[in-house]
Amino acid sequence: MHRQFSRSLNKIVPIVIFVAYGSGFYPETSLGQNALDSGQASQGRQERFKHDPDFPVQGTEEQREEAKQEEAKEEAIRSLPTKGVFTVLPVPAVAYSRNEGAFYGFLVPMLRSNANGHLEDIIAPQYLHNQYTGETLTMNYYGYPSDTTQYRAILSYSTKIQREIDLSYKNVGAGGGRYILAGRASWFKNPFQRFFGIGSQSAESNETSYTSNEMRVDLTAGIHLAQDIALMWSERFHQVRIDDGIIKTLPHIQEDFPTINGIDGADIWGHKLTFRYDTRDRQLISTQGTYLNISVEWNRNFKPHPVTDWWRTTVDARHLIPHYNNRLVFVSHLYADTVNGATPPFYERPTLGGEDSLRAFGRSRFIDSTALVINLEERVLIRQQKIFGYLLDFQVAPFIDIGRVGSHFSSNTILHPQVNPGIGFRFLARPHIVGRVDVAYGKDGANVFAGLDYPF
Repeated sequence: MHRQFSRSLNKIVPIVIFVAYGSGFYPETSLGQNALDSGQASQGRQERFKHDPDFPVQGTEEQREEAKQEEAKEEAIRSLPTKGVFTVLPVPAVAYSRNEGAFYGFLVPMLRSNANGHLEDIIAPQYLHNQYTGETLTMNYYGYPSDTTQYRAILSYSTKIQREIDLSYKNVGAGGGRYILAGRASWFKNPFQRFFGIGSQSAESNETSYTSNEMRVDLTAGIHLAQDIALMWSERFHQVRIDDGIIKTLPHIQEDFPTINGIDGADIWGHKLTFRYDTRDRQLISTQGTYLNISVEWNRNFKPHPVTDWWRTTVDARHLIPHYNNRLVFVSHLYADTVNGATPPFYERPTLGGEDSLRAFGRSRFIDSTALVINLEERVLIRQQKIFGYLLDFQVAPFIDIGRVGSHFSSNTILHPQVNPGIGFRFLARPHIVGRVDVAYGKDGANVFAGLDYPF
């Protein structure tokens, strides 16, 4: 559940997408739509692996099913400002999280479609203001040269500390749909990182801040063994350096935790084998099916002397059950993460907290050698309306997050967890856009996350 700092196009809250969608922004776009002619089984394999958390793809870059343009939507498209072959629509941009505070500014997406009306390029310059990082200028590019290939390039610069370069490539249809290839290289400085100590009893009063200066390189190759099953091998390099944080009201991590493993940085090489089983009906707005992802990774940190090695094992399981004439969907999610061997740097250990685990806490609120979380959520359709030919849904989703970190898995992990009740508000533009606001309560008080995609 490690996430780098980013305020790129796909991290801004739903107002960007829904202003665009409500205006008929995307004429017959496919965003990676499956169109291979190598048979139904091959098509199904590619369809299931479009939205894959192991690959460099975000929810708002997902494929969109091709739909016939309705007259009202065509009129809306013609009313948009255009320049050359691009469709242009400036929109406001807003984002918020506990650790980073509020961002606000504007985004200018420029979209180019091919002769068939399929989206091929998104160029989106962006400006955001934040009380800590000051002014941030970002250039986002997303490319879809074929139905199964995607590119991404993000360049971001802030007047205070924050920097980001992110380049990625993904092809889920290599070799006629049989193979999966993906690569990503990124460098960034995240000045909003937090550390509270190790263990489930770490107190909010122990909160410290730091800037994480990181470089990552990830390479993945995989094979579809069957329509619902894939096997993948990944190599990764992760370099970390720790600097002072940007939050002046919090102590620096070097002051309160000067001896924590990883404070002097790390140079990590990892090798991971992943097995995936996925029967969900859709990858983003799923309503039924089962997802199981099991991975085993061996890691070595070359920076300390002598070098240290450890194993990491993760299990991510999800099950969706539609009921009440499909107006309700019950979702259960289990995530287990453990490390064995030498003690890894603290930023390489299992964590809980954030928009996809314990939602009452900020990211990486709890850190230890094991982490276990169970999320239960009931997605209730409140209203459904068709606008400009698109089906828009409003959902309310009461949920409960139950989880705990520990030095090892034990009955104590299960019997004494953190319990976070909450409620989510979801806005869906089918078939692939989800905007959400989740409000949860825990021992540190209430917390709010706003962003894109379902949490799981």
